[in-house]
Amino acid sequence: MHSAANLTFGVYKHLLKVPENWAALGWGIDQEHFLAALEECRNFRNGLMHFSPDPVTEEQLRPAQGLLELLRSLDPQI
Repeated sequence: MHSAANLTFGVYKHLLKVPENWAALGWGIDQEHFLAALEECRNFRNGLMHFSPDPVTEEQLRPAQGLLELLRSLDPQI
């Protein structure tokens, strides 16, 4: 990896599973809860990239919206 811009959801999850990496963030949220939200969003993204002709439903968007809300609660500038 040459920069953080090249990281994938899977790599984020792998890196954030490491207790020292998680602690370095200083986030006041449960690690397992965050990793579960990240995994849901990863699955959504992977499904989306199969280029299904069907439009994305509100239900399908929930994992991405949930992760975004969680991240915004940690940093409102996101």
